Amino acid sequence: MLTRGSTQTVFLDTPGLLEPSYRLHHFMVTQAERSASEADVALLLIDGTRPFDRFDLVTDIAGRLHVPLLTAINKIDKVPQDRLTGMVKEVGTRLGVAEVLTLSALRGQHVEETLERLEQKLPVGPKLYPDDMIAEQPERFFVAEFIRQAAFDQLTDELPYSIEVAIDEFRDATEQGSKTYIQATLFVERDSQKGIVIGRKASRLRSIGSAARREIETLLDRPVFLDLRVKVRPDWRDKERDLKEFGYGQ
Repeated sequence: MLTRGSTQTVFLDTPGLLEPSYRLHHFMVTQAERSASEADVALLLIDGTRPFDRFDLVTDIAGRLHVPLLTAINKIDKVPQDRLTGMVKEVGTRLGVAEVLTLSALRGQHVEETLERLEQKLPVGPKLYPDDMIAEQPERFFVAEFIRQAAFDQLTDELPYSIEVAIDEFRDATEQGSKTYIQATLFVERDSQKGIVIGRKASRLRSIGSAARREIETLLDRPVFLDLRVKVRPDWRDKERDLKEFGYGQ
């Protein structure tokens, strides 16, 4: 959430849109639609490097929304200017919207303008959270997300989408100078995936852990000992019991 001046914006980061292949995918699409329909404003972020990927699905869902829709193309730092101009026009035409914003979240280009346009569309009402609050999720949630992101960054193809992260233990330091101990499990669907995540002599798992630990220490503002393990949970993305255990309940 972001509070500045007289405006407070609460962001709901929904899953990306995709054609469902597993029970998990069905949950993700349903969650994205529900969050967008219940919001005061929906922000459709389009990846500028592949703007028309699954566009029929995007058009279908956007057309069924009954809330104000703001459309923006992200990653413009990776798109040539001459191509971007045509892309903006085509996106606007295919979605039937008069305005398409452009930005680069990585470089901060036009981010301020996008926030201002969002704020202009928000309804008038009381603030829901204290001004200094930036999130309502517990620390464990963000720790798991940092681990998942580190795995995404270092693994390719479909494998990252087969990974779920569970925080098994979160023990704060009891003495000055000691470290917060965090134990987490990365669940995969097959034994072959387990070997890929661990890597030769556990090199990839250590690399994932190092990258995640740096982000976690920044978040917690204290030293962290991160203990990562990898386990196989066969076909967890397509099993209702496993999905509920991992927090993807209906």
